[in-house]
Amino acid sequence: MARKLSTLFLALALLVAVGWGLWERANRLTLANAVEAGGQRDFYNLLNYVEQAQVSMGKSLASSSPRQQAVHLTEAWNQAAAAQNSLSQLPTPGFKPVNTSKFLSQTSDYNNYLAQKLARGEEMTPQEWQQLANLKAEMERLAASLHQTEGQVAGKALRWSSFYGTRMPALPRTIARLAVPAQASPGPLDGFINTDRHLQTLPSLNYDGPFSSHLEKQQPLGLGGGEVAQAEAERRATNFSNAASNSTYRVQAIRTSNGRIPAFALRLMDNRRPNVTVNVDVSKQGGQIISLLNTRPVTAPALDASTAQEKARAFLKSQGFGDMQPTYTVRTDNNQVITFAAKEGDVILYPDQVKVKVALDNGEITGWDATPYYMAHHERDLPRQRLTADQARAKINPGVKIEGTRLALIPMPGGSEKLTYEIKTRLDNTSYLTYINAQTGEEEKVLQIVDVPGGQLTM
Repeated sequence: MARKLSTLFLALALLVAVGWGLWERANRLTLANAVEAGGQRDFYNLLNYVEQAQVSMGKSLASSSPRQQAVHLTEAWNQAAAAQNSLSQLPTPGFKPVNTSKFLSQTSDYNNYLAQKLARGEEMTPQEWQQLANLKAEMERLAASLHQTEGQVAGKALRWSSFYGTRMPALPRTIARLAVPAQASPGPLDGFINTDRHLQTLPSLNYDGPFSSHLEKQQPLGLGGGEVAQAEAERRATNFSNAASNSTYRVQAIRTSNGRIPAFALRLMDNRRPNVTVNVDVSKQGGQIISLLNTRPVTAPALDASTAQEKARAFLKSQGFGDMQPTYTVRTDNNQVITFAAKEGDVILYPDQVKVKVALDNGEITGWDATPYYMAHHERDLPRQRLTADQARAKINPGVKIEGTRLALIPMPGGSEKLTYEIKTRLDNTSYLTYINAQTGEEEKVLQIVDVPGGQLTM
């Protein structure tokens, strides 16, 4: 009897094991098919958008009508951006196509820059026309390399799903096995890899846009002074942290950081609260406090947003930041983050911003970000406005209600700055900020004010 029961048990166990194996295989097959479909979709979307962008750029070059040129440039702007998005989703084993991604971003932005220029009634210069032609030629080269990849993948029956470790059963070869770093033997992505390398050698693309190459080389303007020693950086970080927390800190670790502002990156430990640490970046040039982040959890709020703002303003003043104007604020994880901008006379200087985070449980300063301030702050010779406030308000759509006007220096996409009238308006239940150029009367920018829990943001 016992022997029969054992045999029956083993048989049932075997059936369960076989069933589980079949179920697992079916799940892996379903997952692999889904991933494969996603990889193919992203690749063909990339190829399609690259070809479309190349065609749209060609049409804008061939057109003699500024209106039609602007239409085709706008199309190319969106198509290149969509191509960049598809590329970011695509599994590319063995290398990261950072140069291709940068090329697509810059091409998208450059088309947008030209379209806006034409929309303002200006013309493309011969240099801009030639730059656009060069970008079109590179887009053709990229499309050709993608077609080469398409042919090799299809010819060798390779699958994108192999990059995620979700192999299809009984696959003889996979892209993951064949696609290797560029120096190795030829693989299905070699054409793509070589094109990505070639894109790295393109001349800098300088224009008035946020992805312009010259912005990568932008130097901080507000650091001042010479290079500080590590000991001085430790002293400044400790003093700053002590003031922010009304406590005493000691240095626990230090390393160097080579970001937009080269800095000493310090981790400090609170002498009174053993589990509390802060991370502080001190610029090598000038020894300025670039950022601070207190990692302690903040408990239930005991302060309101107004009190937090006053504490942030007082801390700014204690650190030598005199005339700073609070602009926008938002609550996050029981902290109130307030953005301040410098003022010069009646002009608010939006490029010179500092963010201060205040813990709402005890008013401690838990965050600080002065990167924008030190990148942009410098002695300026602000131009005199040619328009009066009334003349600027006359530029506003008569269908909206005007609620306020003030002078503001605003940053532009290419790193330049423009003196404007900031005019707050309201349409239905939504508030907007419209920026009218105080020199030319042109409308430079429109932002929507969005109410969020504990504050406001602009979009």
